[in-house]
Amino acid sequence: MTDRLAVNEHYLNRVVAVAESAGVEATEDIVTGNGIKLVAKGARIDARSKDRLLQHKLLKPLETTVRVVDGIGSRPIDRVADELLSKHALLAGVCGRLTARVVTGAMRDLRLSTPLESLLSIYAAQGPAKLEHAVGVSLLSAAMAYDLPDGSDKGLHTLMVAGLAHDVGELYIDPAILQAGLHLSAEQWKHVAAHPIVAAHVLRDMPGAGAKVAEAVQYHHERLDGFGYPHGLRGALLPISGQVLALAEVLMGLIESGRSPGVRAAIAVKLIPGEVNRELLGRVCRAAGVAAASDASEGALAPPLSVDELAAQVSDLQATLERVRGMQEGIAAQARAGSAALKELLTLAVERCHRIHLAFTSSGLDTHRPDELRERLAAMESGVHLEATTVLREVRWRLREVKREVRLRAERLAPEEGALVRQLIDQAAGRATADTGIAEARPSND
Repeated sequence: MTDRLAVNEHYLNRVVAVAESAGVEATEDIVTGNGIKLVAKGARIDARSKDRLLQHKLLKPLETTVRVVDGIGSRPIDRVADELLSKHALLAGVCGRLTARVVTGAMRDLRLSTPLESLLSIYAAQGPAKLEHAVGVSLLSAAMAYDLPDGSDKGLHTLMVAGLAHDVGELYIDPAILQAGLHLSAEQWKHVAAHPIVAAHVLRDMPGAGAKVAEAVQYHHERLDGFGYPHGLRGALLPISGQVLALAEVLMGLIESGRSPGVRAAIAVKLIPGEVNRELLGRVCRAAGVAAASDASEGALAPPLSVDELAAQVSDLQATLERVRGMQEGIAAQARAGSAALKELLTLAVERCHRIHLAFTSSGLDTHRPDELRERLAAMESGVHLEATTVLREVRWRLREVKREVRLRAERLAPEEGALVRQLIDQAAGRATADTGIAEARPSND
């Protein structure tokens, strides 16, 4: 979406699909940049409108000139929030009882503009759990921000709206790329990684959203250590609104991923120091401990791997981490001899891998004696065995995340440096040939 007055085909396809069930109408005459009326005010948008809208650049963005007739207004977001709070111990724990009451009250009073409500209605129509995801991120973001030392109810509106709208950029991506479990090429991943920018572009001038909402949305995949996307912002350059929204989406992803979200969150927070605001991380850590106990008491724990499977996978993971550690001196030498961009990328990657290795070591699974490990695993109680399985899965996911981001950023380097980075990735993975696939999203159970 390089020209905001050009209609994005993927967005329009989704509008037309929603029009078939809920109805979509023009809130004013839809006019081309040179004054030709394409759709009259009050007329329905349908498949017959599609070609006309795609062939022209518009005087106003299509997003601000259409209304979903039967949109999310029929399901108040405060009720959705209450349902989520009663259903998910981790979410309720992170929000806190009193703060959750403040935020849900603010949600009850929230009045979305027609363009924003329609955009969210189109997003919610993309899947049965989309609205719950958006409301969950909104609730978590607003609650965490409200309880920060400099937080107040003045920032609730921005974080609530940003949470609701954080993923609307997905509407502008080819749906084939967004299929769950799909391994993407670097080129395809670029489209996915750009969705925060696209969303911010749409929201910045949209009534009911604005610059502060757009800023939070644009940075919701950034991390404090500079290893997020799409800009790779680091430290103080990353606004607190973006930090809060980023953590809220991570948490909602854990909640939605299946069973034992409390256990997974307790493990995950050990892997992300340096990436997330410390105060927020401490809050999540406390809530995760309570939620993990609730998971266990309610029998909601995910089944662990067998002893033999876990031992084999731990050995493989340990071998990978040891290869990476053994490569650090050579990587440092390559960084010193390369460009500033190469040095920054390799330094970030080594720092991230070092933190992952430390977290893995602290789990007690890091042993160089497979027989000893197998005996130790066999003697574990079921709860400890589950935690070991969760550690393994989370560490593996984190390493894949590092690989994906390094490979993506390597494409911005000079060709010879990009080739060097890809070679280092293959060496770290113990392969002689490159794997060009980039995992699109955290798998639900791995």
